[in-house]
Amino acid sequence: MGYFVNTTDCNLFVSKDNFDAAYKAMCALNDRDDLKHGGSYGGDGVDADSPRPEGMTYHPAKWFSWMPANYPEVCKDFQSILKEIGFDCEFDAEGNLVRVIYDNKIGSEGHFFEAIAPFIKDGSWIEWRGEDGAEWRWFFTGGTVVEQSATKIWS
Repeated sequence: MGYFVNTTDCNLFVSKDNFDAAYKAMCALNDRDDLKHGGSYGGDGVDADSPRPEGMTYHPAKWFSWMPANYPEVCKDFQSILKEIGFDCEFDAEGNLVRVIYDNKIGSEGHFFEAIAPFIKDGSWIEWRGEDGAEWRWFFTGGTVVEQSATKIWS
C-alpha cells in the first residue's frame, strides 16, 4: 500500500553555505518520535509501545519513512539525508542545491522540508503530482512551507 508521488517541476535554491545548518535541523527531527510514521518493530526487547530507552534522544523502534532509526549516525551530511529520503539532487556550478527530483511513495518528506525551510530561498517551490492526478506545490516563504493546491481550468 501507499500513495505514489513524483515531482513534476522545481525551482529551488539552498546555498551551500546553509548545508550544515540544514543538516543539523534535519538531524534534530530524529528527536521527534511523535512525527515518525514509517513503522515500528520490536527488536532487542524494545518495541514502539515501550518508553524511549534511557539515555537515547530517539526511540530505536520508531523511524521516518524510508529512513533508518539512527539516520543522523548513518547520513553524514545534508545531501545524504535527502538521498536517504528518496530525492535525487542537482547542484549548480558553485555547489548550491537548485533542484530535487522524487518518484516514490509519499513518506516523511514534508517534515524534512519544513525543518529546512528557513534555509531555502524565498520564492522557491517544488511541484508534485500524485498517482491519482492530484497536483500541489510546496512554496517556500518566510522560512516556512506553504502547500498550494492546483486548480485546473479548461478553456
